[in-house]
Amino acid sequence: MINKTQIRTQRISFVLALLVVTYATISTYLYVCQGISITKVMVPTILGLGIIILSCGLLQRSFYKWQTKNPINFSFVRQSAIVLESDTETKIGCTTEIQVIEQPSVLDNYDAMLENVKKKEAERQVKIMDTIREYVTIKTAPYLSKESIATLIANIEYMACDQSDLYKPIRSNIDNPLRSPGLRHLAWNVGERLNVPLVKRAEFIKASFPHELVNATSEYLRLNLRDTVTSQIPIDVPDKGDFRFHLDTDNDDSQ
Repeated sequence: MINKTQIRTQRISFVLALLVVTYATISTYLYVCQGISITKVMVPTILGLGIIILSCGLLQRSFYKWQTKNPINFSFVRQSAIVLESDTETKIGCTTEIQVIEQPSVLDNYDAMLENVKKKEAERQVKIMDTIREYVTIKTAPYLSKESIATLIANIEYMACDQSDLYKPIRSNIDNPLRSPGLRHLAWNVGERLNVPLVKRAEFIKASFPHELVNATSEYLRLNLRDTVTSQIPIDVPDKGDFRFHLDTDNDDSQ
């Protein structure tokens, strides 16, 4: 970019050159056309003017070289603005560099992670249902027929899937029936492994054994699923983080 001082010098030089050319033109015209000679008057003037112009040019050139090596800025306000502008440009540059850097994102593996979580949860649910089937078969075998046990397990699966309209009624053996406390505890134990709300556990056991629980309301069952009454099937609280039953230490408290 051309320096402002150079531009100013060029303009001054152009004006001076124009004046010299103008003077020469006028002098020539007066001498040729009018016979008037202004040489005697103007020669000293021209020489003096030439010397002044040369001196001015030499001084300007000297000052320009000196100021180039030793810059002096007489406008402090303007200098401050330049500094601030420079700082701003530096910050913008840094921000741009930060934005250009590409960081790996954990979302790149989101689908794979989600699929893995679903797979593990499905595997866990299969294990829970297998454990429940084994537990129910062992605990109800003395009181139910093989067909009734199959129906009870199917009802449990319907409860896990929130399909209460598919429940089928069951009746325990006439000579060795299941009583209300054992049925309430059975509903609590199974529902706890499936993480089913108490109200749904009560609906499940009421619909599965309508004859045995004919005198018990759903509200009563909900409030008494986990009580301390001695029963054919005791309460089985799962260990923290585990879903297995305590079949080895669980003894029937049959009345």
